[in-house]
Amino acid sequence: MYNTLTVTDNITFDKIISIIDEYHIYSHYIGKQVKLNSPISSPFRKDNNPSWSLFISKRNEIMYKDFATGETGNVIKFVQTMFSLTYHKALEKIWNDIIVGGKIKERTPRIETIQKEPSKVIGIKRKNFTKRDDDYWEVRYNIDRSTLKKFNVCPIECFFVNGIMKPYIYTSDCPMYAYRIFNKFKIYRPFASNKLDKWRTNCGMYDIQGWEQLPDKGDLVIITKSLKDVMVLYKLGYNAIAPQSENSIVPKKIIDNLKTRFKEIIIFFDNDSTGLEMADKLAYKYDLKYIYIPLSLYEIYQAKDISDIVYNIDLKYADEKMKEMLNEKKESYKQESS
Repeated sequence: MYNTLTVTDNITFDKIISIIDEYHIYSHYIGKQVKLNSPISSPFRKDNNPSWSLFISKRNEIMYKDFATGETGNVIKFVQTMFSLTYHKALEKIWNDIIVGGKIKERTPRIETIQKEPSKVIGIKRKNFTKRDDDYWEVRYNIDRSTLKKFNVCPIECFFVNGIMKPYIYTSDCPMYAYRIFNKFKIYRPFASNKLDKWRTNCGMYDIQGWEQLPDKGDLVIITKSLKDVMVLYKLGYNAIAPQSENSIVPKKIIDNLKTRFKEIIIFFDNDSTGLEMADKLAYKYDLKYIYIPLSLYEIYQAKDISDIVYNIDLKYADEKMKEMLNEKKESYKQESS
């Protein structure tokens, strides 16, 4: 008799989740049940200070976050990282370890703490721009005050979450900025000692950075990894947007809209393992092209994004390198199509 529990070809994430939930998969490989939003030692490495946790995303997925490295991902990325597997090999491993071969276990009931967190309201107290802000934005990255204002970036004295003031204030050693994206905020502390303190946001996957500043039509739009890169590209004469992080999949509705407005879409993430992996996934998912900073520039100048080039080299070189990378990509696609 045909039994879907023994069919291993065409394994998909949806097929797995229809049989067993995400929490059961995490628990199986961690070796115990883990309370949501409660840090534990990382299952990926030696971690004396618990800095890894599970949480519910706005899409109602159970995700993990490593606060020491900044990495986040879903349950498939978790298995990929834990066992150094490709996406499809991770699906096969879950299927073979937990579902087939008589090893399917009784489903672990979702614990009571698995529920969406209440919506977060962020408020800010603005402050005037000073030379300290110019030193960070304009001297380093050629992003002047008019560009910051265009992209709704401002220095702030402090910020509030659900009406409660957070224990961070603007200082000369650690300035603090708010990005206003539609009706939400992303708080940025560039010199914070760890990534947990560097960012705070209530933005979701549809709160695309730079979206409000795009023209109605254009020849090219670049999908990059941060608002800082969006602003640097704007100063170089390019239209650009950025999801909330490189790990965020840009929704199909966003891509479809861009395709009606721009002749070409190029992905431009960091030249590191995360950036290249996500650029490849996004390019494959939506049939797009991508470019990246040559590895030689990282080895010589520690530059893996366009902002690094401006900061570590200069604006003129960044302009030349962008034109070179885009031209090389156009030529390579001409050769492939000929």
